[in-house]
Formats: sequence, C-alpha cells, structure tokens
Amino acid sequence: MNNSYLGPVLRVRQGQTLPFDVRNGINEVSTLHWHGLHIPGDVDGGPHQEIEPGATWSPDVPIVQSASMNWFHSHMHGKTAQQTYKGLAGVMLIEDDASLSADLPKTYGIDDFTLVLQDKAFDPAGQMTYELTGEVFEDGFQGDTLVVNGAIAPVAQSVPTGLVRLRILNACNARFLELSMATGPLTVIASDGGFLASAVEAESILMSPGERYEVLVDMKSVESNALNVSLGGGGGFLANLFGGNQTIAALTLTANGDQVFSGTMPNTLANLSPPDRTEATTTRSFQLEMGGDADLAALALAWGNVCGGGVMSINGQPMRMDRNDERVRKGDTEIWRIAVDDMLHPFHIHGCSFRILTQNGTEPPAHTQGWKDMVHVEEGWSEVLVKFEHDAPEDAPYMYHCHILEHEDCGMMGQFTVT
Repeated sequence: MNNSYLGPVLRVRQGQTLPFDVRNGINEVSTLHWHGLHIPGDVDGGPHQEIEPGATWSPDVPIVQSASMNWFHSHMHGKTAQQTYKGLAGVMLIEDDASLSADLPKTYGIDDFTLVLQDKAFDPAGQMTYELTGEVFEDGFQGDTLVVNGAIAPVAQSVPTGLVRLRILNACNARFLELSMATGPLTVIASDGGFLASAVEAESILMSPGERYEVLVDMKSVESNALNVSLGGGGGFLANLFGGNQTIAALTLTANGDQVFSGTMPNTLANLSPPDRTEATTTRSFQLEMGGDADLAALALAWGNVCGGGVMSINGQPMRMDRNDERVRKGDTEIWRIAVDDMLHPFHIHGCSFRILTQNGTEPPAHTQGWKDMVHVEEGWSEVLVKFEHDAPEDAPYMYHCHILEHEDCGMMGQFTVT
C-alpha cells in the first residue's frame, strides 16, 4: 500500500471524484474496499471487484458525503483477515465546508492526529506472525502487542498548549479496545459517519474492529496526558495472558508551550435530529450464527469460506458469492435488526451510514448516537435505521457482515442489491 506497512492517510474533500489506480503488487488476488463511503456497488471494492496479481483496478470514486473518518482495506473473499492484518489498510479523511470552517484543531500533524490502533504478534526475530488455529477461527485473531500507526506502543507526541484532536481507528482484526484518558474524560466529537450533534464526555468508550471516533484532549490545563487502551475488551489471549485486562498508555501527549489553536470545547457540532423509526417502510432481521452441522460446513467450504472445517452464517446461510440474500429499493428507509447466538460481534453495512435505534436491546450510548456504519451486537436486538442512496446491481452487490475479519472469512457475511 505504497509503504512498507499500512497505506497512506488520504485527505479528500466532499464534491471531488477521485480517479484511483489500485495496482496489485502482491502474489495473490485481492480487492480494496472503501469502508464507510457512500458510493455505488461497482466501485465499493467488495469481493466482486477482484484485482489479479499485477493488474490495476481504476475506479472513479465520488465523494458525496459529509466530513468523516473512513478507511480502506482488503475485502478478498476468504482472505480479508490475512491480507488486512499484513498491512493492506489505510485511512481516508473527508472534509467539507462545515468541517473546514469549524472552530476545531485542524493543523495536521501538529494538533490534529490520525491514530490507527492494531494488535499484532511477533516471532523472536521480530517478524509479524499470523496463524489460523481453531481458537482464531472461534474468537478472531488477537495479538499480544499494541501497535499505533505501525509503531509498537507506547508512543509519545509533543503537542501545542490547547485543544488536540485525535482521529482514531480500531483496525484490529477482532479485538475490541476500551479507550480512556489518564486524566479526565474522553470528549467525543465524531463517530464513523461524521460529527455528533454536540460533544459528548465519556469515561471510556468500547471500540469494535472497524469503528472510528474523534476525540478532543484539552492540553491547556495539564502538562501531559495519555490515551489509555485496554486490550482486554472481548477477552481472548491477551486478557488470559495477563490475568485480566491489560491497559497501556498507548499515546502520551506532552504540551510544548506553543500556541496553535486558541478555541474552546465546542457546544454544537452538527444539526442531527433524533432518528424516527416511523419513517421505515421495511424491517429486516439478521441472525449471526457461530456454528452449524457438517453438511453446512461442507457447503461453506465449497463456496470459498475459510473456517478450518467449521462454519459461520447469517440467517442459516454462509456467504456465497453468486447468491444475493436481500434486495433493497433505492431511497427506501428501513430498519435492520441484528441478533447473535454467542459472544460480542461488530456488524457493518456497506454503502451507507445509519442511525442506531437500539444497541443490545437498550438505548445506545450517547457517543454512538450520530451517523454510524458499525453497531455492537451481543444480547437482545441491535436495530439501525438505514437508507441506501446508490445503486448496487446484481453483479456488484453490497455486503453486510461481522467485522471480526476471521468470522467474515468463515461465512458470517451476506450481500444485497440496491435498485
């Protein structure tokens, strides 16, 4: 992805159409999905837009949505987890007139930072490792080392006195990360799809793989502060290894006395009305399922899913490339209800942003009440209000799936058209 590890941070503006040339320089087929973008299915970069080794995919990608933090990563059917883990991922920051004129820190690399958080495993020689085991298929890959922008944590940054903006992506394959500040609360100003209505203070936030949040840190009142990341969210290897949650001061900020941004914490950020479920004309239900019998497992394998002899599915069907599971009418507002039979899952829908009505059967936390494309699902129904504005034809459908990447590769994914 242009660099030795991870792709670049792309900074683009609403209203642009971006002519990309995506050349496959690895020795296996891949794709590049624009996660979070509101774009037609034929340029979405899902598993149908395969790029052969040595070939170039040249989509024209329209940027029509509001300011938001998005990302891009491999979405090759059966190989998404391995290819993304090895570095096929990057960030796309969209700005618009409102974000560029907002009274917020925006001097990139000075008081405005992009953070890509990942968990990795390394061998004794310091080489990154990835191995598919029964535990990895079940829980998703969870490494024992936190990495920030490709550097092993903890890391440090000198910053001006005043507000500092952190745009944060959880790019782990499977691990939920719990974020907090060493001093004071997190002040959240944006989620996956853009600004919240107003800043929200939270003692901590739980970020699933694929989620994004923007936070402000006030460096006027403290000389230093740290973004703490708990690696125990979701359990698994690391939590067991350290006898519980391990918390790392992933990024330490130290004020250097410079004055770059003199503004204060914002009151109003975006004009967001509460979601109205009565606008929906259709309700769809999705049950994420962790297992199945031998016959279903054999079908999953035949359909290109990689699950080590097991199977995962949605509504009893593992992913199949030549089957469209749902057909949506363009412009309709719908309610999508998602439930699981075991453990905590992050659910992602391509081609849109949505509003969360309920998360795990209850009102969603305040910092998740803006525009989202990820929702947590564990107990009870999680419900989202969604409308699709772009075409996704039979030969280039959108995906919906668990964003634990090994679960996606294992068959916990479906696809739908929009016409």
